[in-house]
Amino acid sequence: MQHSPAPLSPVQAPRPSLSEVFRQFRQDSSASALLSGLIAVLVGFAGPIVLIYAVAQSAKLSNQTVLSWVWAATVLCGVVSVWLSLRFRVPLMSTWSTPGIAFLATALPGIPFPEAVGAFLISGLLVLLLGTIGPLTRLIGRIPTHLAGALNAAILLPFGFHAVQAFGSMPLLVGAMILGYFVLRRYAPRWAVAGVLLIGVAGSAALGLLHPGPISFALTQPQVVVPQFSWRAVLNLALPLTLLAFTGQFVPGFAALKVSGFTPPAAPIIRACGVASVAAAFVGCHTLTLAALLANIVSGPEAHPDSRRRYLAAVYAGVFNIVLGLFAGTFLHIIAVLPQQAIQALAGLALLTAIGSSLQAALATAPGSLAAPTVLLVTLSGVSLLGIGSAFWGILAGLAVYAAESRATRSAATRQVKVSVSTEPPTPVQASD
Repeated sequence: MQHSPAPLSPVQAPRPSLSEVFRQFRQDSSASALLSGLIAVLVGFAGPIVLIYAVAQSAKLSNQTVLSWVWAATVLCGVVSVWLSLRFRVPLMSTWSTPGIAFLATALPGIPFPEAVGAFLISGLLVLLLGTIGPLTRLIGRIPTHLAGALNAAILLPFGFHAVQAFGSMPLLVGAMILGYFVLRRYAPRWAVAGVLLIGVAGSAALGLLHPGPISFALTQPQVVVPQFSWRAVLNLALPLTLLAFTGQFVPGFAALKVSGFTPPAAPIIRACGVASVAAAFVGCHTLTLAALLANIVSGPEAHPDSRRRYLAAVYAGVFNIVLGLFAGTFLHIIAVLPQQAIQALAGLALLTAIGSSLQAALATAPGSLAAPTVLLVTLSGVSLLGIGSAFWGILAGLAVYAAESRATRSAATRQVKVSVSTEPPTPVQASD
């Protein structure tokens, strides 16, 4: 089947008509893309939802507020993912800011929720504003590939560690999932992750590890919250949430895409997330951003061997997110059926290829350089300064080392040229006949 060429950086590409989009969608669609989208949603939903409930308990939020929060994050992120991926033909997945959720677990208690919603709204407006600043968006695209790979590897490695730890606590279940993954990678690599999911469900059932409960199918009703504004909420919530969105999601998200060979324009993506964040704030949800971790699932070779067709994985993920949000209460019960160790193993195995390619990009591209190892160490350390996470400090430290090494290399090259010129023997003058 012939496919029209789809450039990885489609800044100048003409916008196709709606009929052309759907025709291309049918041509490019594949089962592996659909399954990668499903895995991305499952992994992206199971982890942060635990943090959301931690926030709800610490801030004493009602169950309806939590469901409205989840509805906004999943439905609006789904719409943004479908829109951006079809527009740019790049696997662009939007998600809520996971560092932001972790931050709110300690920052939200004591602040009235309407004031928090006002801070969410201001944070969304700031993201929208920053998406219009050209130097900032261009700076994101100028991060060297090996540093982007190091940052991506540092973000992904803990998920691999969690999978190994899950094996220590449930060796039979997780061991069967790991064995099944490598067997399927050998004989049917495109179905490896889907096979691991089935093994996890079947193994959990066989070992009596499922946690069944009453499940009711009902549409989730979002709860509109009238925002209130206070300087306390702005300083304590809005500004840190905006910084976390950029340092913890947008920067590593674009880095993950760059490692996979995709360099979409940053500005329209950031602006789209800003618009969605503003809308989400009115139903009690914090900042929506570009996916970082999940980008590896929808942009890697498991989504499709042909990189031009991987955008469908993010489209499917967006559709699954919309369905999940519409029935958020139902799916919260379904996710709770699987043991946490199975989810951890699934996430680690789904990201194993991305971990390997990121480490290769980090360490093989510039051998001898200490910039990429610096990014790895600082980011993995989990250090947090001034309320900013380790991903930001990791890439900042790596860029500082990279700049110092580049300057030293240029100085050495200049001295070498001067020495060569000074020691070069004079050209003899040929006598004319």
